[in-house]
Amino acid sequence: MSISSYLVCPSRKLMIGLGKRLRDQSGTVSGFSIGDHLTYEDPQLTQALWKFLADTAGSELVVKFSDDEEFEEIASYREIGGDEYDGIRIEDYLRREASP
Repeated sequence: MSISSYLVCPSRKLMIGLGKRLRDQSGTVSGFSIGDHLTYEDPQLTQALWKFLADTAGSELVVKFSDDEEFEEIASYREIGGDEYDGIRIEDYLRREASP
């Protein structure tokens, strides 16, 4: 079972997907991937991530995984790049000037 990873801003109830978590041999999270490539290799997602950091500057940010106990609550947050009906497409998010 693959575990999805998200950068979450709890105060804004907003998150951006980081992809599947990758672990090294010691079990430490070593990166994230989407499909067959590493997340940082996706230029559009990288731009969205930097915009997310700027938009949420001064707010608490945490990385959460889909197997975390509290993920059910987090799953209701608005997702940038998500497939859900109330999510924000990455293309639309990148066109926005102000934070969501």
